[in-house]
Amino acid sequence: MREFKGKFAIVFGIWALISVIFHIYTAYYGTFEPRIQRAVHLFLLLPLVFLIFPYKREKRNSIPNVFDWIFTILALCPSLYLILNAETLKTRIELVTPPTNLEIILGILSIIIVLEACRRAVSTAFSVVVLVVFAYIFIAPFLPGIFNAPSYSFNRVIELMFLGTNDGVYGFLTGISSNIIFVFIIFAAFMMKSGVGELFMDLSILVAGKYKGGPAKVSVVSSGLFGSISGSSASDIYATGSFTIPLMKKIGYPPTQAGAIEASSSAGGPMLPPIMGAGAFIMAEMTATPYASILQAAILSALIFYIGCIAMVHFDAQALNIKAVSEEMRVSLKSIIKRSPLLIPFFVLVYFLFSGSSPANSAVYALVSMLIIWLIMPGNRLTVKKVMEAASYATKMGTVIASALAGAGIIVAVITQTGLSLSFSGIILQFSGGQLWATLILIAIITIILGAGIPITAAYVITATVSTAALTAYGIDLLTAHLFIFYFALLADITPPVGITAFAAANIADSPPMKTALMAPKYAFAGFIVPFIFVYHPALLMQPGYTWYEILFTFISTIIVVVTLAAVFIGFMSRKLSIINRIILFILILAAVGGGFIINSISISLIIIYSVWDYIKHKQETNINTAA
Repeated sequence: MREFKGKFAIVFGIWALISVIFHIYTAYYGTFEPRIQRAVHLFLLLPLVFLIFPYKREKRNSIPNVFDWIFTILALCPSLYLILNAETLKTRIELVTPPTNLEIILGILSIIIVLEACRRAVSTAFSVVVLVVFAYIFIAPFLPGIFNAPSYSFNRVIELMFLGTNDGVYGFLTGISSNIIFVFIIFAAFMMKSGVGELFMDLSILVAGKYKGGPAKVSVVSSGLFGSISGSSASDIYATGSFTIPLMKKIGYPPTQAGAIEASSSAGGPMLPPIMGAGAFIMAEMTATPYASILQAAILSALIFYIGCIAMVHFDAQALNIKAVSEEMRVSLKSIIKRSPLLIPFFVLVYFLFSGSSPANSAVYALVSMLIIWLIMPGNRLTVKKVMEAASYATKMGTVIASALAGAGIIVAVITQTGLSLSFSGIILQFSGGQLWATLILIAIITIILGAGIPITAAYVITATVSTAALTAYGIDLLTAHLFIFYFALLADITPPVGITAFAAANIADSPPMKTALMAPKYAFAGFIVPFIFVYHPALLMQPGYTWYEILFTFISTIIVVVTLAAVFIGFMSRKLSIINRIILFILILAAVGGGFIINSISISLIIIYSVWDYIKHKQETNINTAA
């Protein structure tokens, strides 16, 4: 990503500010007609990809060359055509009115632009996936069996991709980006520039820094807090990992372990409310579920994920006797309290979300409250320069999401038109033999494979489009099915062979990328287990029909299971666990997860009894050693 300076930075900042103002205006006062709204969104963001991202990643310090400017100018044309001809295009009937020659040319151009934008801003792997899936719609009529699909003429395919209002480049995914996601990106960018990032880091040090393995626990807490705003595990790595990874290495963690802990901590950010990243907004659209309901469904499982991370780090630190954060790095409670008003916008956001306001309106209210607080807070005062910096940062992040969703729109259009989703679900059900557990495992594996090298949002959208029918065939709630897939789309970022987040952490830790990616899932193990638990125990998602007793019992039971499993993995609880004890505890965990209410209760009770006994024995041994 290029960093602009001088006059070019000012021009870019003005363009970014225009983009921010447009999206805030439409979020509050209402969006334009869908085609115009989406076209303006891509008109403002897509051309910037070729200025921000060089054609080769190693040339990020270069200035835009002539080819970058050509792509930038060409990227304006398809969107500008749709804006200027919006009234005329309203009267045409999709797949009935033939597209004009100019529309075919612009449609081809838009696909080329999106492919190159995805390659630059997202990843080469994702661009290749988009291209392969796009090619499938032409070769599907010649394929045998379930992969066979109706034939479409070249002109009709281009029409679907360019002029379609449901799928394609300007389809519903781009609509979600323009109507909701970018507004939240703006909110997150301004929050970070206001000093919330530093507050989160200091708060993490205050809460977790004084315990054994303090820096690792700081990594878990700060990454969760930061990721809940940014919605991006990769950006989380660079924001928090640049501080926590060197700190972990300094107190004795090997580089690979430090990178793995940060990667697993960052992976969970996009599943933690109140923002959750782009995937949550798309989930709301695809499941026709209010965004506030998705936050409610996600919160307990996200907390369990982070409890699992902290448990792994804690038992690891106990076993290795890792130090706490040094005294000179400790933070006072008074310092945190002074800056605590910066957290008010979060409460404003949550209040309006659960009071019935739309997500976009809620984000605007939270943004306004944040600007007011930033204006009156001492120290890091709001200035025009900081507003321009925040707008520029938001716009840069927005280009990545806009590119990814435009590419995903092409994929969804092909899957929808060819009927590939039904075929794919049929394959999954056939291979699983009609067993739910086997279907869940297959979908988890497929999601991780599809997520190799492509962004979380795209991996989630693709898998959800082709796999949810297989889960709902078992009577699983649609939202539960989407959350299950969403979890594994997130975990794909830290899973070999292409764990993007793990590789980013390895880069900071100066550790072998593949070794870091192999170790990261160990600390994020709860993320691989919790989705299976909430499928079989939906009370964890706080869905209607469950009492508070059932929800609380399931939540506490799952926490006990996850913490105990962490101890089993590390081989340490209050003291070192023998092989026999680890086996017994593991059997109790399996009984607690797979059994009914009575077996679950008995198993959980036995785990608690053992934990208390182990702690008492540890205290007795400590007292004996101290006396000696």
